[in-house]
Amino acid sequence: MDELDDGAQLRCPADGILMRDIDGGWECPECGHVIAPVVKIVMPPAFRGPTVHGG
Repeated sequence: MDELDDGAQLRCPADGILMRDIDGGWECPECGHVIAPVVKIVMPPAFRGPTVHGG
């Protein structure tokens, strides 16, 4: 079973409490355990030029 099988919100591995969203991850409101797997992705700049179909 994946930790996201119960929905999109994680549970604390230490005590099973529902984790709360914080900037860049999740935090357990009970014990303070933090999971921070969120990696910021740099998006490439928008393409400026002719389209595939020449438009």
